[in-house]
Amino acid sequence: MDPWLNFLWFIRMRTFPRLALAICCCFSVLGAGVDAEIKPADPKTPLFRIFASIPMKPAGRDAATGVTFDDKHPLLVVRSVSDLRLARDGKGVLITLMPVDAQKFAAVTRKYNQGLLLLETENRVLDAMYVAAPITDGMIVFKYPDEAAVAEYLRRRFRVGEFK
Repeated sequence: MDPWLNFLWFIRMRTFPRLALAICCCFSVLGAGVDAEIKPADPKTPLFRIFASIPMKPAGRDAATGVTFDDKHPLLVVRSVSDLRLARDGKGVLITLMPVDAQKFAAVTRKYNQGLLLLETENRVLDAMYVAAPITDGMIVFKYPDEAAVAEYLRRRFRVGEFK
C-alpha cells in the first residue's frame, strides 16, 4: 500500500472518532442548556409566589380602598428559573421561567388578564403586576427603577450584578 494512503488512513482513524465525540458533546451541552435549571443561592426557600389580588373594603365604606391576598392559596410557586439576565444598566432583571412554570403562568395571566397579581416573597409583597395581556413565553422583565425592589431581590438571591 502506498505510504501516503497509509498515513491518510491512520489520520482518519485517529481523528474521526475524536471529532465525532467532540461534536456529540457540543450538541449535548447545547441541548441541555435549553431547559437548564438555575436555582437561587438558597434553593430551600421559594423564589417567589404569585397570588390573585382580593379587593379590601374597610368597615363603613362601599368602595374598595386596597388589596390583599389569600396566603394559603398561591396561584404559582416559583423555585427556579431557566434563564436570568441582567439589563444593560446592570440593575434590571429578565427571568425566563422553567417550562412547567411558564405554562402555569400563561394560564394564570390568561385568567387574570386586565387584573392585578401580587408577587410575594419572604413574607412581603414585592410587586403588584398589572396583567395588560397574557404572558405566554414565560419571560418576565423587572425594570429599574420601576420594579427596583424585585430586581434587587433577584440579584441578591442569585448573587449576580450589584446588590445591597
